[in-house]
Amino acid sequence: MTIDLRYGASKTLCLTPTEEQSVQAHSIAIESLDHALNETIHKSLDTSVHFPAFKEIVFPEDTLAISVGQGVPQVAKVISCILDYIQTSTAISPNDITIVFANEQEALAIHQLEALLDEFLLSSLTMEVHNPDISEDLAYLTATAEGDPIRLNKTLVDADVVLPICSNLPDSLFGHAGFFHDLFPLFTETETILRFRSQQDAASLTRDAIEAANMLGVQYLVKVTPANDDEIHNITAGDTYTLQTTVPAIAKQVWQHPHSPADLCIGSISGPPHHQTWDNFARALSGLAKSTNPGGSIVICSELEGPLPAPIKFLSSNDATDHLREQLRQQPDVNIQAAQEILRLKTDYHLYLLSSLDGDDVESIGLAHIESPDQVNNLISSADSITIVGDAHRATVE
Repeated sequence: MTIDLRYGASKTLCLTPTEEQSVQAHSIAIESLDHALNETIHKSLDTSVHFPAFKEIVFPEDTLAISVGQGVPQVAKVISCILDYIQTSTAISPNDITIVFANEQEALAIHQLEALLDEFLLSSLTMEVHNPDISEDLAYLTATAEGDPIRLNKTLVDADVVLPICSNLPDSLFGHAGFFHDLFPLFTETETILRFRSQQDAASLTRDAIEAANMLGVQYLVKVTPANDDEIHNITAGDTYTLQTTVPAIAKQVWQHPHSPADLCIGSISGPPHHQTWDNFARALSGLAKSTNPGGSIVICSELEGPLPAPIKFLSSNDATDHLREQLRQQPDVNIQAAQEILRLKTDYHLYLLSSLDGDDVESIGLAHIESPDQVNNLISSADSITIVGDAHRATVE
């Protein structure tokens, strides 16, 4: 038996369990769109159950803010197709359109847009990268049930119409804020982002995300369900009420798997460099742990690279918990959530990492460094039960 597991931008790992072993494989080859993306998006924007087409809810001289969430596959092409629809089906001027990216990683799509859009359209649009540290770029919306302020990107708050482009993934993903995750906390302030990342309170995060979207007046959005790598499984556009009752089922169908614990779980993180993040590593680790027997082994295959972020480095110390708490107080960092999850799980499981990181760095934080793909098959040979999950950072367990 052979199973090809894609990871990183273009690599494939050939896994070779035997017929005698108990093997389950999930999300290995998810069906992707096989027809024109532009046609699909035009049709989606024109078709919405119990709600007008997008062209009927925007008017000349409206200011339109297109918010771009995190991890949307082929995001530059998606934006290009939406802009084509706006130009051909509405009277909105390109000068009144601002595209707001959630962070610097997502803003890498701007370079791809430069190749996809004509020069006049490109020069007419405004591109903005959300900066959660600049208070002048934020506007107060409301307060949480606990009395904490909810501030959102000012461009989104001030726009006549906001059209979010969002990933459609299971609500139960580690660190995920449910249906409106790609609005809140992505487009809020650093203090709020870090509060939720450090506390990992999924229920209150989801509640506040719904409140933020309602106060922002979001009526219509685009949901993109990823396939493997940077491919698209489904695109649906429509009013928020209808989509909340329909698109979560699409994500569950392709990314939610039955609970069946194994001795060894192997997961991948595939896609371009901006998918190779510690956030995605933490999501993959959290999901795979739910499918691994206590004391079992978890392998993550990725192309993580670069120096270790400060919170991850603290995992090498004997008092990592105290260090992380102090880091959160003195110099907060978005990677604290990932560090906390690694710290939580590394005492209960054997954690292995295939990456582009320095091997000594990997070993220093309590993970076993995999030098070559052959070592993964060595682990397979000694396991009775094995679960293999493609793009484990998007997958959850029922």
